[in-house]
Amino acid sequence: MEGAKAFRLRWPHYVLAALVYLLLLLAWAPASLLGWALPRVTQQAVTLGEPQGTVWHGSAADLQVQGAGRMQQLGRVEWRLRPLDLFAGRLGFRLGLSGAGIDAGAILRAGMQGTELREVRAELPATRLGEFSPDFALWQPRGRLALEAERLALANQGAEGKATLHWRDAASGRVSQPLGSYRADLEGTDQGVAIKLSTESGALVLQGSGVWNAKAGLNFFGLARPTPASRGELEGLLSLMGPAQADGSRAIRIGR
Repeated sequence: MEGAKAFRLRWPHYVLAALVYLLLLLAWAPASLLGWALPRVTQQAVTLGEPQGTVWHGSAADLQVQGAGRMQQLGRVEWRLRPLDLFAGRLGFRLGLSGAGIDAGAILRAGMQGTELREVRAELPATRLGEFSPDFALWQPRGRLALEAERLALANQGAEGKATLHWRDAASGRVSQPLGSYRADLEGTDQGVAIKLSTESGALVLQGSGVWNAKAGLNFFGLARPTPASRGELEGLLSLMGPAQADGSRAIRIGR
């Protein structure tokens, strides 16, 4: 057609072609490449045990991440790549965790600026609390933990976002009486994840606040107070928590 302009390739076309080529490479890249890339992209210790499949869609028999000063085993993981996250300079995956008492799902977006989790829904045994502090391990926690968060972003300088952690059917291996149900509201700050603990119901009233981050671990101060009817039954557990106050409550200090 007379007057029609000749089509010319411009730099956006080359960028798009490069991204499409990258996506095609990822579609066929072995899952072991993901195990190599994640620690470097997130700048955190991450290990995939026995990876199978591809970077696009695969699984590993065991996922381990650095936390509380040690590698945490999270069980079997399955993933599926979210290709559009590459346009934001991030690796994005839809994750599913199972095994080791954990049932969880989330979206992971990892980049040089930190790691972001979205749509987090997780249930795990309360015995996992013992991995964050030797104090918790001494109390022998039992029951189930349920974590919900729409967005949590972890970076070298702190965290962003909010989450809720419920401790349901709480119990201790130290006593036979059930303890109750508890709620921890979590919020990202410049220092890490701020924690506010409250009691929903039960024989043991717990309250307190603290901060957790990957480098310093958990620092927490709170109070534990039994109901009058449960004071005798819970005395053994209370003696492990901290010094008695004038009103009979116990001070809880973790990370002191």
